[in-house]
Amino acid sequence: MAVRDFVDEQGKSWRVWCILPESIHPITRAEDYLADCYQLGWLVFETAAGDDKRRLCPYPRDWETVDEEALRSLLAQSEAVRPRRSSGESAVQKSPAIEVDDAIEAKADLTDLTVVRSFRYPGGRLWSAAVTPHSDIAVGPVLRFTAGARFIDLERYPRDWPDLPDDSLIELLRHAAPRPIEKYTPETPRRRHNDPPA
Repeated sequence: MAVRDFVDEQGKSWRVWCILPESIHPITRAEDYLADCYQLGWLVFETAAGDDKRRLCPYPRDWETVDEEALRSLLAQSEAVRPRRSSGESAVQKSPAIEVDDAIEAKADLTDLTVVRSFRYPGGRLWSAAVTPHSDIAVGPVLRFTAGARFIDLERYPRDWPDLPDDSLIELLRHAAPRPIEKYTPETPRRRHNDPPA
């Protein structure tokens, strides 16, 4: 996935990347009320500092090759995304421990709708991510990662998770189910490929 950097008229540094329709679960893409954005995907603009984020849908397909002036024009057409509660953390920096902003008065955006993102884990397994209202680990909603019959819930997650690049979703999944690190010592028995089963 391409990520482009540019500077706006005020000298602020921005990054822009695309959420492709293929990364959106087919059930979500089929919803009538989601229309264009989930059929076509969208561009995400975020400042280098992570304090401002915007979304543009629909967007031109040649966004990866246009000049910086055209990127600034696309930025001007984009809509602001509600800031995260912990605004000092940047999604690009892959910071998974960000609380959900539960402000009731705030205007709803795409992150409040039924979004299902799909992504491929480095080992090849296809995972889906979606917010679910009920879980064994939390009273409120959790971000649930699902692959086949397996699911992993993450209680604290960024509100703008639908806009995150696949790499950041992978980091969130790793944060939700960290692998234990085994410490080996010289006395730790080691198996060879031709050892008989124990």
